[in-house]
Amino acid sequence: MVVPEVRKPSQSAVLTAVARELHRREAPPLALDDTLALALGGDDATRLVDTLERELSREALLAFSRWVCVRARVPEDVVARAVEDGVDQYVILGAGLDSFAYRRGDLRERLRIFEVDHPASQAWKRRRLEELGVALPPQLVFVPADFEHQTLAAALSAAAFDHRKRAVYSWIGVTMYLTVEAIRATLATIASGAPGTSVVLTYNRPPSALTGAALETEQGLRSILTGMGEPMISMFEPPEIEALVRSEGFDHVTHFGPEEGLRTYFPGREDVRLLGVQRIIIATVTAAHTV
Repeated sequence: MVVPEVRKPSQSAVLTAVARELHRREAPPLALDDTLALALGGDDATRLVDTLERELSREALLAFSRWVCVRARVPEDVVARAVEDGVDQYVILGAGLDSFAYRRGDLRERLRIFEVDHPASQAWKRRRLEELGVALPPQLVFVPADFEHQTLAAALSAAAFDHRKRAVYSWIGVTMYLTVEAIRATLATIASGAPGTSVVLTYNRPPSALTGAALETEQGLRSILTGMGEPMISMFEPPEIEALVRSEGFDHVTHFGPEEGLRTYFPGREDVRLLGVQRIIIATVTAAHTV
């Protein structure tokens, strides 16, 4: 039997877990209450709390942690609506330390959940879940994917994903680390699925488009991530990412930024700020396409 390599999750995944924990320490209402985040991140997560508090101002840290939870909540809400419409496949690309499958029993029972990540990172996560006593739900499918040796379509097919049926894809906190060509390839694969398939993805805006606290936050996070060996590569403005998404076969596109986040998850909270360093796009393919 081949024993899978085990390596820690990316530091950006741990950073996300830390942000989810920091948001939990705020007064409600919360955009997301992720009770597993810090525990999943392990010792690295505890150390990163200190790094964030040192590198970012209080205002920037709050805005960052709130946005991380907003961007996690949006695909979960998209999935909830899709389930009511009969969709029963949910694919989490670059799953990292995502905890949807272990938290959302209300939706899990009506879905097959595919966590796509590098096999070594998945092996670490599975061991960590076992250490925490978290049972793996039967609806969860781990999809080990090493894209140096296989395509996303092939990895999903090997995991018994049904390309003939609609699905929701969550692609959160990933595109800024990829080349435009890699982003295109993934979008094309998703768009080749059944009509009605959707993707929820985040993208980062270029520093030249930011000012004030947004620019401060971007610079602080860029410094942290570069120091971790995970530099940001690709950034877009909203018209650019929409053009890219449409060029790969998506017909219906919705933008979601700080204004929508505040209105949806923090109504009436004048003390809450979201800075717009990162934004979300929700895209659906309404006609059949092929890669």
